[in-house]
Amino acid sequence: MKKTLIALSMAILSQPLFAADLLESWHAAQKYDANFAAARAGLDAGREKAEQGKALLLPQISLSGNANRNTSEYTPENSSSVSSNGNNYGYGLKLTQPIYRAEAFAGADQLKKQTEQAEVIFRVAEQDLILRVAKAYFEVLGSEEKVKQTKAQKEAVAQQLAQAKKSFEVGVSTITDTDEAQARFDAINSAEIAAHNDMAIKRNAYEQLTQLNPGHLKPISNRQQPTPPQPNDMNTWLQRSENGSLVIAGQQLGLDIAGREIDKYRLENSPTLDLTASYGDTWNSAGISKSGGLDRTGSGQIGLQLSIPLYTGGDRSSKLREALAKKEQQRQTVEASRRDTAQFTKQAFLGVSSGAAQIVALQQALKSSESSLASTKLGREVGVRTTIDVLNAEQTYFSTRYDLTVARYTYLYARLQLAATSGELSEKDLNSVNLWLGN
Repeated sequence: MKKTLIALSMAILSQPLFAADLLESWHAAQKYDANFAAARAGLDAGREKAEQGKALLLPQISLSGNANRNTSEYTPENSSSVSSNGNNYGYGLKLTQPIYRAEAFAGADQLKKQTEQAEVIFRVAEQDLILRVAKAYFEVLGSEEKVKQTKAQKEAVAQQLAQAKKSFEVGVSTITDTDEAQARFDAINSAEIAAHNDMAIKRNAYEQLTQLNPGHLKPISNRQQPTPPQPNDMNTWLQRSENGSLVIAGQQLGLDIAGREIDKYRLENSPTLDLTASYGDTWNSAGISKSGGLDRTGSGQIGLQLSIPLYTGGDRSSKLREALAKKEQQRQTVEASRRDTAQFTKQAFLGVSSGAAQIVALQQALKSSESSLASTKLGREVGVRTTIDVLNAEQTYFSTRYDLTVARYTYLYARLQLAATSGELSEKDLNSVNLWLGN
């Protein structure tokens, strides 16, 4: 029984650790990332704006109460004074229902638009988190590939260095081959240290974002082949981004909100009409009551209250000028967002388009560099190539392999960026990119 348990434990420990993919990283970041949690809280706060706008047009009810100790002294001419003491209690209930308040109508619409803006801002935060997770994920894989590259180069250069030393010892090569191999070996040592340091930084950034183990991420597989943007027309994507960009939509709502702020101050001097109703009771006791006991007086009223602002000391005029300036500021911000979005769309479109072509070219270049390396090694064995030639061929092969890996990551990230420019980036796009991951 004990042997069985030991064997089972060894089997469990020998299994590969869980490898997270991009979709799982996104789900983890949704729960862990503090910036996204802040965005979610901001959405909850923003949704309350619409409720506050409704409240501007609904009845307002207030309850008041009082309890007083009253003392009075009456002194008639040529007579002695007469004092009276007693307690006074009372309460009042008042209702105010706005009937016409132009400023409140503008304010309610403004608050509703602020809720709409909060929804858009949260969707922007969702897309931003997708891009941040993807960037952190791909940067970890890229740094790991760099470590693999430098390690493989180091092993290859070490073999060439050993062989160059042997050849020099038996007199079949010059000291130049040995010196060149030694210089390459020393340089790759330095590059390996830098690669490990960069990998540690990238892993820490990923872990800080997702709280997942960055040492076991699914790498890029060779099963998928790149495709150009669909549709493969830049003007179509520019139109999509103009109509669907969340950044532009959020800024446009900001412009609408600024416009309603102007309306509020323009309408501030408009008459207001409210329906008012009130009811209250008061009690007087002891010396201040008419009966000498406890007197109760109840009163109620209902009516219309009209108010016409005449002069605010220049406050309304100043705030109106401020609102006009802020609207112009926001209008320019909207225009800047349109231009920036168009530029980002062009960059992302070209990133996908050229990235797909670059991957195909690098795949062929990798095959060619692999064949060239094999031929160069064979040429050295028969004496027509030197160790330097082999080192150069190995450098080309490893660099091409690394460039191909990075090109795949860059291509996939550009696809996500292109979807984001038109406001379409979602979990569906992550699923599509996830198909590229696996052993």
